[in-house]
Amino acid sequence: MIFRANCKLNLHLRVTGKLPDGYHSLETIFQEIPFYDELEIEPTGDGSIHFSASGIEIPDDGKNICVKAAELLKEKCAVAKGCRIHLFKNVPIGAGLGGGSSDAAAVLKALNGIWETGLRDEELETIGLSLGADVPFFIKGGCAWAEGKGEVLKPLDPVLKNGSILLVYPNIHVSTPWAYKNLKLNLTKTEGNVIFAEVSKQGFFLIGSPAGFVNDFEAAVFGEYPEIGRIKEILLKEGAELSAMSGSGSTVFGFFTSSANLDNSLKFLDDKYFVKAINV
Repeated sequence: MIFRANCKLNLHLRVTGKLPDGYHSLETIFQEIPFYDELEIEPTGDGSIHFSASGIEIPDDGKNICVKAAELLKEKCAVAKGCRIHLFKNVPIGAGLGGGSSDAAAVLKALNGIWETGLRDEELETIGLSLGADVPFFIKGGCAWAEGKGEVLKPLDPVLKNGSILLVYPNIHVSTPWAYKNLKLNLTKTEGNVIFAEVSKQGFFLIGSPAGFVNDFEAAVFGEYPEIGRIKEILLKEGAELSAMSGSGSTVFGFFTSSANLDNSLKFLDDKYFVKAINV
């Protein structure tokens, strides 16, 4: 069976503090978008987890997160069966799009059905959190306001809709630990409650100004990698209603309601970039 693992954007991302376990507390708006990896997953009777991959090359740095997800579920539910997982990797790695977390969530949801383990979404979210802070969001997907490490979720109607999203990944890897280390935290003021209330009540276009949407990582990342900041400038100049870096980077997205503006922006982007347009 083939399962899709959609990626996500952070439409708004503020780092609000540091937790005792070393994680940072966040407020963010996650929106799932229809750009995805594909996972072919079948049960086996030998009790082992078999993994292979094709498409974008994935790092050979130990056990893949898909395998970790399968093993966690197998251990949690004392499953005797195994499975065969093939990952068709389409989403760039380390791009701020949550591809790995989405893959892990897709494996948990798929095997919960295939192995008939019968766990509720909330139980899958708990398992997923041990794999990554973004994984719980992908269990349900959609659009959500998130707090805590990213696991305290409040559903929203899709914020970006009736338009197109242009993803621009400049093939620059931004280390997440580096991004956090160089983050300039401003904890004196947060308008998160205001943004959440307005978005949940009215949606993006009625907030008044997308200036309320921020990504706290942009200052440090754009300072170190000016090319990423220039991409955002191009998209806004060419008519994007909202443009921002997703997560700690390095993908920049632009939301367009004019297809002509989106097409025109392509003229100013380097041919070496990974570029993908998606309708929402």
